[in-house]
Amino acid sequence: MKHSAIEDLDLTEFVTFNLKCIHFFGYFSPRFDKSSKRQFFYRLYAFTFVMFAFILSLLSQLAKMIESLDDIEKITDASFLLLTNFVQCIKILSFNFYRVKIWKLVDGMNRTSFKPRNVEQYEILLDGIKMSKLITKLFFIACVITCASWGISPLFDRDIDDSLHLPLSGWYPFSTEKSPGFEFAYVYQCFVTVVGGLGNISMDTFMSGSIMVLSSQLSVLNNALRNIKDKHVSASAKKNQEELKNINRILVECVNHHRNILQFADDFTFLFTTSITGMFVVGVIIVCISMFQMSLVPVASFRFVAMLLYQICVLVEIYLWCYYGNDVILKSDKLTESAYVCQWVNASEEFKHNLLYFMTRTQFPLKLYASGYFTLSLDTFKAIVKSSWSYFAVLNQVHSS
Repeated sequence: MKHSAIEDLDLTEFVTFNLKCIHFFGYFSPRFDKSSKRQFFYRLYAFTFVMFAFILSLLSQLAKMIESLDDIEKITDASFLLLTNFVQCIKILSFNFYRVKIWKLVDGMNRTSFKPRNVEQYEILLDGIKMSKLITKLFFIACVITCASWGISPLFDRDIDDSLHLPLSGWYPFSTEKSPGFEFAYVYQCFVTVVGGLGNISMDTFMSGSIMVLSSQLSVLNNALRNIKDKHVSASAKKNQEELKNINRILVECVNHHRNILQFADDFTFLFTTSITGMFVVGVIIVCISMFQMSLVPVASFRFVAMLLYQICVLVEIYLWCYYGNDVILKSDKLTESAYVCQWVNASEEFKHNLLYFMTRTQFPLKLYASGYFTLSLDTFKAIVKSSWSYFAVLNQVHSS
């Protein structure tokens, strides 16, 4: 493979597909020229689309929850999707409030130190890009299947009196128990559920894609450190001063690469710490409520299947952040070992000094935090699952008593 082809790899492909989807749903504006008419029409489209497909649905769910304050079953039925949309609202605000910084984060994926320098590093990054796109598409498919299960549940899961009911809870200023109000509300709920779900997934997988950038870059850095030995063992043996300086230059590049990784991690944490914290906290409640709702319906019903799929989607979204956050911890923890196995015995004093400084710095593995408290790790995911089950047990006991 040609060296130019390796360096031309576009690392923004980790999140390009996600960005296009977010643009389509009107949650985040593309970059336009200041005098571009397209910017005006996009903002008009985004405002109209988001108002109809998100804001009105959110207000409907909020009104229904207020109306159902005296009934625990109705409250839980109205609240689980409302909480999801509440966190989604935080994500939308984050994307738009930090619009310039998010574009800088995306552009920063293509910084010089992040580019691959050999075929092996190229393959590492290419595999990461393919995995990021595959995860997004699989989530899209899961979202459509979940929404379809919700959509068909009223057709097959009839009440005792065989009356019509909507797939989801919501308040409307007209009767939904007869035509044409039922049909209008039914179509509207199906539409906003699919659009809201896909838009929410686009933002969540954008965040997971950004974490995957960190994970892949740490793999590349580990590879670069180990290759110092592979490429320059003969140079160290000959004690050629010029080549020894070249080895030190490569180590300095690795140190600079590590510094850029830390900067990217800080930028990511600053932009999305509120969104991830909100999803962690609300995720516990959503999983708890969805389990409670599942306990109220027959196992063989479509609503049970829909709630189960929804619960799985929420858990997998959180797991994705925690898994790759945990991967970042493990790969950053390997940096000290990778640095140690390079050719340092016969290297220059300057090289040894720089290597010692780098190894001392990498004694502390990189960790991603949400609000400075929640660590993106598998331990946090286990804590979320355990908390959800504990709260469900309490809620179920209160309902039964």
